Amino acid sequence: MKAAIAARLLTLLGVVCLLAGAAFAADYPDRPIRWVVPYPAGGTTDVIARNVAQTMSQILGVAIVIDNRAGAGGRIAMNAVAKVDPDGYLLLVSDASLATAPSLYAQLPFDPAKDLQAIAMFATVPHIVVVSPEVKANSLAELIALAKQDPGKLNFGSGGIGSPLHLAGEALRIETGIPWTHIPYKGAGSAILAALSNEVQVVTPSLPAALSQVQAGKLRALAVMSPKRLAVLPDVPTVAELGFPKATAQGWVGLHAPAGTPPAIISALQAAAAKALQDPGLRERLAAQGAEVSAEMGAAYSKLVADETARWKQVVEAAGIPPQQ
Repeated sequence: MKAAIAARLLTLLGVVCLLAGAAFAADYPDRPIRWVVPYPAGGTTDVIARNVAQTMSQILGVAIVIDNRAGAGGRIAMNAVAKVDPDGYLLLVSDASLATAPSLYAQLPFDPAKDLQAIAMFATVPHIVVVSPEVKANSLAELIALAKQDPGKLNFGSGGIGSPLHLAGEALRIETGIPWTHIPYKGAGSAILAALSNEVQVVTPSLPAALSQVQAGKLRALAVMSPKRLAVLPDVPTVAELGFPKATAQGWVGLHAPAGTPPAIISALQAAAAKALQDPGLRERLAAQGAEVSAEMGAAYSKLVADETARWKQVVEAAGIPPQQ
């Protein structure tokens, strides 16, 4: 009898909690929402997030405040959101670091797969293979041949060990066998500056970071690492076209919530994101950043992150990148 009463009480408690959650979600949002960006202001992820937030705030009827919490390869921002109460008012602007962190760091104070919940992906951002103008190679094949003639002479610049730029370059090196010397810098911007001065000869930055330099003829694009050619660089072939499909690499920008966020809140955010990403003005602004709208919701975005997590683990292991602190 006591067991039956206890079971009924637990069931009743569950119903009350569900009703309370539904009532809470019905009023959502009723105050500003804070989006935590894992990087300083002005970078690709930050700019895309601010553009999407501007349009989504108009749809939701509340302000969306961008909170830049840079450092530790994105872990500071991820941990801040993973540990907060799941009320929908503190969200993570998620990117490829969510997929690379588990294989790069020996210990994480959170589990990305369990402690964070995918809401929506906003856009993809391809990487490109560019060389200093002083490099005597006008194609990826010529670059490979040049590198193999004098192994180790070419320098590859990255934004730091384990950075997206570094991992994109490692994926390319593993597939092509280019014998270059890796030189890590403190950020993608510094690596690009090094390529402009021929301190390094090759970089694989995100498109927005290098597009203006390519268009100005200060860097030469040999290949794009996206699955298909880019409208802004229509004559530049993809790495897949050139015979290296496993070297494809592109970043993304989206939104995650703490695990346990009420489904009604997730649905409200997804509906607002889907509507925002259809806005011509937003799409135009994102295209100007070299980003392509990709409105993957919930489970589809979660699967992409899981697939990318497995893929980058293989790259990290093949490249012999030691666990980072």
